[in-house]
Amino acid sequence: MKDKNNILRPLGSGLAMAVPLAIGILTKDLRISSVGTMGAFSYLAFQHRSFAYNMKAISIHGLALLAAFILGAGTAMFPWSAPFIISTLSFAAFITSKVFRIPKPDYFFVIMLYATGFNFQAASFGEIFHHSTYLLYGIGGSLLSGCLISLLEKLPYRIPKDHFQRLSMMDKYYLTMYEHPNTLLKALHYSMILFIAAYIAYLLRESNGYWILISAAAVLAGEHMNKIKDRTVGRVVGGVVGIMLGFFLVSLGLPLVFKALILVALNILTEFFMPVNYMVANFFTNPQVLLLMTIGTNFTPLGLIPMRLSGAIIGSLLALLLIFVMEYCLQQLQPDKASADE
Repeated sequence: MKDKNNILRPLGSGLAMAVPLAIGILTKDLRISSVGTMGAFSYLAFQHRSFAYNMKAISIHGLALLAAFILGAGTAMFPWSAPFIISTLSFAAFITSKVFRIPKPDYFFVIMLYATGFNFQAASFGEIFHHSTYLLYGIGGSLLSGCLISLLEKLPYRIPKDHFQRLSMMDKYYLTMYEHPNTLLKALHYSMILFIAAYIAYLLRESNGYWILISAAAVLAGEHMNKIKDRTVGRVVGGVVGIMLGFFLVSLGLPLVFKALILVALNILTEFFMPVNYMVANFFTNPQVLLLMTIGTNFTPLGLIPMRLSGAIIGSLLALLLIFVMEYCLQQLQPDKASADE
């Protein structure tokens, strides 16, 4: 089962991205290709459970991404509010993911779509809603891919609910607080870190500061200090290599069809390596971002490469530093064993 999941799930991710890319190319509406691919991230809710679970999980994840993008784009019209909204959103998302035991990547892509929407400059709310509809192509591609991969993996249509799933929402909350009493403290601290990251992103919004927010959220997804350290190193080193690869691909000036094929291949490689080696997976994420920025425009984002790299470094190190401070302070609060024995 593990081998099948390792092979088929990344292929499904590539198919989910290929759908909006292909539709955009065929209809000559490249906004479907460039924006719709973000909706394809909803496929990442896929799990090796059942057909019904995957359709429900992908749909809910997709709607959450859509709502986050709209919220982020709306926030861009009142940019001063971004730190307050992102901290509230991250706090609620963290608690929700723990109470309902949502598997990884849980709420990371919700934060990412919010940050991406915050970078979108719209003249009106009507333009925001119109632009966000392109995400539906990616969500549709994700449902199609999730259906196909579920069939190929021969997943049952539905599986019986376990004891935890049969609990009421309040019982799930109380059980979560009993088993992990520091959940609220972690949620509060993470939201404070993202508040600071969002404030920096607001100050540097003319220089694509939203990358700082995304990098901080990506590092925090490790949750435990050791994993956060590993993610920080992986994000920075992987970012350097990935940006060099992206620079090379962008400078080739490839035809649109070749760009789409490379994007699908990079997405498959990202999903294949993400659970295996976070650093290697980051080799393939940055080229995707840079290539997507060239679709539908004559803009060549070579000048943004230093900003992308600095955003990864600042966001990652910021999250690591503030998490270290939290861990240190919590250790100081623990009573010394000797004094406890007395």
